[in-house]
Amino acid sequence: MPVAVTASVLATGLTACGTVQQLSAAQKVSKAFDKVRDGKSAGFTLSVDATPEQVAAFANSGEHKGGKGMIGAARGEGDMDEKTAKAISGLSVSVAVSADKPLKEIEAFKNAGKADRNTDLALDKSVRISYVLADRSGTALLEYRQVDATAYLHADAKGLVKLVGQDPSVVDELRTGLPEQLKPVGDVLAGKWVSFDLQSLADKAKESDGKKAAPSAAPTLDPELQNQLLGSIKDVIGRTVTYEDKGRKDGTEHLWVSAPARQLVDEMYKAVKPLSAKFPKQLGDFPDQAPSDVPDRKVGVDLYLKDGAFSSATFDLAQLADKVEPGLTFPVKLAFSQAAPNVQAPADAVKVTGDQLMDTVIGLAAADAGGGFGDEDPEDLPPAVPLTAAQLKELAGLGIPEERARFYNEAGLTFQDNKEIAGTTAPARA
Repeated sequence: MPVAVTASVLATGLTACGTVQQLSAAQKVSKAFDKVRDGKSAGFTLSVDATPEQVAAFANSGEHKGGKGMIGAARGEGDMDEKTAKAISGLSVSVAVSADKPLKEIEAFKNAGKADRNTDLALDKSVRISYVLADRSGTALLEYRQVDATAYLHADAKGLVKLVGQDPSVVDELRTGLPEQLKPVGDVLAGKWVSFDLQSLADKAKESDGKKAAPSAAPTLDPELQNQLLGSIKDVIGRTVTYEDKGRKDGTEHLWVSAPARQLVDEMYKAVKPLSAKFPKQLGDFPDQAPSDVPDRKVGVDLYLKDGAFSSATFDLAQLADKVEPGLTFPVKLAFSQAAPNVQAPADAVKVTGDQLMDTVIGLAAADAGGGFGDEDPEDLPPAVPLTAAQLKELAGLGIPEERARFYNEAGLTFQDNKEIAGTTAPARA
């Protein structure tokens, strides 16, 4: 959705620019993205469209050997092998959204940019969402669904392990060594659906304040600042982005949208930098300079429209290489369907309570910090001071049973940490 929403905003802004107003191709793009918001459902799939041979060639090229990120990490110290290239080729992430009314009328979408927004998509029972990570065969490796403010999670743990080139037997080993408090992790590793109530989590998060549950406000921009920012972006895009109608085939229109990459980034930076001082502090510091590794050449994306609506877009990552080698290509594709399948709650999901989720998060964090789930040397973390009988009794009175308090303590949480989890305050430790 972020991809579609961003593209929609930019496309809508393009046709408002005088310099682009006369371009019929730009107008087609704007109208195509408008149709995304008009429907009651939307499905997006971002996939690696490169063949295994193209993946290997791209990863093993001079531009990317020893590089960082998914390709560099998968390749390791040597050249990417055929098995890894085949695993990466065809990987996809799909997002499906369906609602009881047009998406543009959903309060969470309408209020997303407002400073006084008081709605949250996670708690909106009129909206159903799913996210799926799948391999080249279409098998779901990781799936998350949201139905009636309840979240559902499922993972093919062994498939994910195989994807990164490890032995699937490690999954069984992890399950065997899990403590009772991490039972939800064991259920996920076993391939079971697990569920947790989002409203209960929101309510629990607000219990200590004695207030009605409401999601924390996300960083938002002042409306006037939003208008200035959008106006600056429109101006830059209107001067740098060009559209070319590449014709129609089998009822599908093909458009080529391009821009000089470095000029676009530099001008965008210069346009936004003066406004950055007014950005919410939660967004962090704005960069001191524009990215310097952007290629000084024109790059573009192929857009395809079907019946006037956005159908798909293809972008070749090889365009961003410092040097474009002949024949080197790494296409990724974003496909859209307005007839996305209706998201349903899975049957027989194992219900996970808020306390179990807390146990899981703390247990996994402690195991990770101690090197429990990796081959790296554990960090030299000082153990927490063991809880006394009096402290255990006090924590029990605050809602943390002795068994859970001991588990938290063994995971590295102090008495004070436990009290903060219980939503209380206490004098700082000496």
